[in-house]
Amino acid sequence: MPITEKRAQPPLGNFARTLRIAVRCVDADLRLATGLRATAVAPPSSTELLSQVQPPLVFARLFAVIVAAAAGGSPHDAMPVSVMSSLWWAGAATRTSAAAAGLPLLHLRSLDISEDLRRGWTTDLEDMANDADSKSSTRSNAYARDAVMAARTCAPSDGSRWREFGKLYGSLVDQAAANSSGTDRTPPLLLASACKIASTHRRQHLIRLGEEAGSNARIALRDLSSTPDAVQLYDREIRDLHSRAVSALADLCGPNPYRALLRSRLDELLQHSLVRPREMIGSSGS
Repeated sequence: MPITEKRAQPPLGNFARTLRIAVRCVDADLRLATGLRATAVAPPSSTELLSQVQPPLVFARLFAVIVAAAAGGSPHDAMPVSVMSSLWWAGAATRTSAAAAGLPLLHLRSLDISEDLRRGWTTDLEDMANDADSKSSTRSNAYARDAVMAARTCAPSDGSRWREFGKLYGSLVDQAAANSSGTDRTPPLLLASACKIASTHRRQHLIRLGEEAGSNARIALRDLSSTPDAVQLYDREIRDLHSRAVSALADLCGPNPYRALLRSRLDELLQHSLVRPREMIGSSGS
């Protein structure tokens, strides 16, 4: 597929430093602070926001910037998306939906951008707030949102395809985050794989464990989900997810350092998602 708008690629630069500066600017914005007080939502401090952009989360907050650069655009033009994403996650971390939706929308109103772009980004943020798609995780939907918002700055006609890439990328992040946290969390696709091949009785037991709180239930769920047959199916599905994300990325943009950075991150996520042989325990899920 032809690339929409090819531009000279700027140097990779220090994304982390740039984002930290942008977040400090947001925190100092009096209009934002005034709006937040008016809606009884306390603005997060610089310290709280900056804690959201420390490694290994820094790549997550810079995702939109790198997507825009990979698509041939300017990292600077997509910086507001990374800031709004940081604000959204800061609000989401408070478990207050009003804060999660309100912080980026309030910041968006203060930006000096075209009205077309403002309307597009407003739609993207509001769609995320109202998304009732239970088949996709919050993380997957958030990456999809950031990807399409970034694409609006340089490749608007490719927006839907970047959205799909973001959703695939976010799904891999989901699996890697669960698998890398230790034995007390089960990657969502591993649980789904275990349920697919389990008997009705075992499937119901897995579902009950998933609904229970506490580390003992989480460990038991991971153990029961990690049968050899379930792991084999999970491995195939994870590799297919990775393959689709790689193909989507290759179709969206030509070779450049930013595409290479996204591809290397996809490969890292694949490795962090795979269930290791030592976790292949238990009997068949039949």
